[in-house]
Amino acid sequence: MSAIQPVHQELTVGKDVPTVRAALLDRIKMLDGQLIRSESNILICDFGSLLQSRLVGEFWVSKATLPKQAVIQMQSANSGTRLVLDIKDIHKFGFKWGFEKKYAEALLELSEYILSAIK
Repeated sequence: MSAIQPVHQELTVGKDVPTVRAALLDRIKMLDGQLIRSESNILICDFGSLLQSRLVGEFWVSKATLPKQAVIQMQSANSGTRLVLDIKDIHKFGFKWGFEKKYAEALLELSEYILSAIK
């Protein structure tokens, strides 16, 4: 069995850090993310529900319900803001047989939803 590879994306956007941060916070709230840590240059948030996944059963839950964690780092750059996004499987559900594809798709979809707030 293989582990789920975390999603890692880096990009530079032509907006300042406070504007990017505000847009990301709005998107996290819209996606029902739980903010774990919020500083001027880093956001850490959890998505999904471990409890619901275990009660219903991992194979029956939707991709949005799978527990995931996003770490978003922002740095000022000459042309705007440098953004680093890492999304990972925080409870190692990806080790289960036949579950890797669903989890990998969920991580990728979450990264696309988050980044769409600033593009």
